[in-house]
Amino acid sequence: MSHRTTRRRFLAAAPAALAAPMYVRAQNANSRLNLAVIGVADRGAANLAGVQHENVAVLCDIDPARLDAAKARFPMAETFIDYRQLFDRASNRFDAVVISTPDHSHCLPAALAMTRGKHVYCEKPLAYSVAECRLMRKLAVERKLVTQMGTQIHAGDNYRRVVEIVRAGLLGNVRRVHVWLAGKPPAGVRKGPKASPKLDIDLWAGPSTTPLFDAEHPGSPHASPSRPWPHFHWRYWWEFGGGQLADFGCHFMDLPAWALNLGLPTRVEATGRKTYQGDNTVPDVMQVDYRFPAAAGRGEVHLTWYHGVQGPALDGSVRHEGFGSGVLFEGDKAQLLADYGKLRVLPDAAARDFKAPPRSIPASIGHHREWTEAVKTGGPTTCNFDYSGRLAEAVLLGNVAYRAGRPITWNAETGRTDSADADRYLAREYRRGWELPGT
Repeated sequence: MSHRTTRRRFLAAAPAALAAPMYVRAQNANSRLNLAVIGVADRGAANLAGVQHENVAVLCDIDPARLDAAKARFPMAETFIDYRQLFDRASNRFDAVVISTPDHSHCLPAALAMTRGKHVYCEKPLAYSVAECRLMRKLAVERKLVTQMGTQIHAGDNYRRVVEIVRAGLLGNVRRVHVWLAGKPPAGVRKGPKASPKLDIDLWAGPSTTPLFDAEHPGSPHASPSRPWPHFHWRYWWEFGGGQLADFGCHFMDLPAWALNLGLPTRVEATGRKTYQGDNTVPDVMQVDYRFPAAAGRGEVHLTWYHGVQGPALDGSVRHEGFGSGVLFEGDKAQLLADYGKLRVLPDAAARDFKAPPRSIPASIGHHREWTEAVKTGGPTTCNFDYSGRLAEAVLLGNVAYRAGRPITWNAETGRTDSADADRYLAREYRRGWELPGT
């Protein structure tokens, strides 16, 4: 038997993972949830802080030092190095799971959780691949689980205000959107010193069939003892992450996806390049053009993503000082420029006549608390896997088009492109012992 689960087998077997019986534990709204937290530092530490009002019953991290530090904060928690053992041995100790692992290790723990009826909070991007996003969305929907993707800015007041303005029609018909990210990833990332003997690199690689450079890990001139490569720079290798697009696309593209109900694109074209010498494989300069079909209340939308470049070539009517990264909605009545914390109506004549619409989206109680309260009450979450799965799928299709080296047409019904070569990048192979449930 092959030690790998092929892309074809994964895509064909995904529905089988939904066949196991659903288990959702009812919660008292005033009780504390029992939580398992997988990944406890960096984003994991922030997520731990976000759910510390609940009972953190289980902690898991491949880095013993980081695990010990988290254990000191939650001394009653059971600890694990391997999340597979966590699910095998301690599933009866928790109701829901928080996942803050690298991208390539999002889907497997999430699938192990959901097939056991556990609710899931998972960091962005939702998964490593398009196929994994689709599986996670199906599991969550079919099993009626409470889920949330960790795009914390989704809970921000400014994002809500932008969505209200766009949906109120104050910009008119929006057919064009630009999304750009300032800055570049670390350049010249090369192989570095051997990993700490206390850090199990094989566990870190997880489902990836690519070894970590024969027990060495790529370092960086920007690395430090507090941020070695396995804890950050992995995102600049295709084997483990998706670069700046995967890292920030779910944050910034969330705004137009929410405001315009974009759903999934039908055509994606990507260009980019590496402008540096280094061992990693992800481009530091990239432009992606997405075409979204018409939907209720709007026409077709052309969205362009930019990173490593200056963003769109804006005419003189658009002043974007102070927006190093941002989103520009172009309507036939006015334009709107926004980022995480501010917005600007353009041009000046439109801004002078602008009257904000009444508030229609309730203020957030906090991205993490929204999820924990929904687990207890059965209420909704705003970034559930049904929504965020589509968002992440759209984002990651940009990387698929780039790696295929050609524009792609996306068929959301079949989960395939118009190119067999591009389809190779929709799913991954899995190591023996790290297969997804049902594959």
